[in-house]
Amino acid sequence: TLMNAPTMFQAAQRIGRAIRAVNATEGEALKSEDINFDVSFLFGGQIKGSRMRLFMVYPAGNFIECTTDTPYLQIGEHKYGKPVLDRAMHYDVELYEALKTSLISMDSTMRSNLGVGLPIDVLVVRADVCDADLNHRIEAGEPYFHDLRSRWSAALRAAHQNIPRPPYKTETQPKT
Repeated sequence: TLMNAPTMFQAAQRIGRAIRAVNATEGEALKSEDINFDVSFLFGGQIKGSRMRLFMVYPAGNFIECTTDTPYLQIGEHKYGKPVLDRAMHYDVELYEALKTSLISMDSTMRSNLGVGLPIDVLVVRADVCDADLNHRIEAGEPYFHDLRSRWSAALRAAHQNIPRPPYKTETQPKT
């Protein structure tokens, strides 16, 4: 079971084997009903005495691990929020700064994709602690998230205004 896995890596391997087993036994039946077996998810945590680890497990049962070179993993919609993460996330970012960046990324996704929306469930867990530091659901009208959305939009507009116009074409005199 996951509860007696000696390492997080071996727990991720067990999840991968379970996914492959379900696909082997149920995949054809699902396919015959035109149901796509698509089960990507994030798996993370810590075994006492070891470091925290995070894996993204794919539908084939294979997985990748979050590392210093890949400081975040993302499932679901990638097009709109990922540029925020790519520019702002790094391996040593402070935990609640990472949360703020993640919420900005979610806001960017929600602004551009009507299929993504509230609520957002947030869980923050620190290393070597068994209890969540934060377990919160962001619903429509939640004050902090509303303020974050407004400030992010205003900051983007201000940044845009502060960048000079492209010099690629000069203004010409109107033809007479």
